[in-house]
Amino acid sequence: MLRKIIVGCVFLFLLLSSANSQEYRNAIGIRAGLPTGLTYKRFFDEHSAIEGVLGTRWRGVSFSVLYAYHKETNIYPGLRWYFGGGAALGFYDNQSPWVVGNEYKAIFGIEAVLGIDYTFDKVPVNLGFDWTPLYNIIGYTDFDFLQFALSVRYLF
Repeated sequence: MLRKIIVGCVFLFLLLSSANSQEYRNAIGIRAGLPTGLTYKRFFDEHSAIEGVLGTRWRGVSFSVLYAYHKETNIYPGLRWYFGGGAALGFYDNQSPWVVGNEYKAIFGIEAVLGIDYTFDKVPVNLGFDWTPLYNIIGYTDFDFLQFALSVRYLF
């Protein structure tokens, strides 16, 4: 019980510690949607970021690397939109519509990203919602345009 209280207090302290929404360089968190998994984003300057997504879908696993260019919305401080692209690699079994038969198959494709995110001013948390259409070019040729997700990231 004491362990849970300590972990809760540490988490609350980290959540409530001060962070400037315009200056973070790294963020790690969870991604809920398609694919569901973990996300890590690193900014190289005010506008340019690389995001890695390790996800799961159809009893398979995928890894995406995306470049995103961020622009201020000028609607609300901390609210930005972004666009970009990258590549995705996945390994899927016959639960996937991309695999026929009983074996695993490697899929490789190009991926675009279009999204919006909000970074809180006093809390080190970033929320993002994006669309990542994927065109598989190796393993199974197909266009998957239904990949939407909400990401919640801790800034550091």
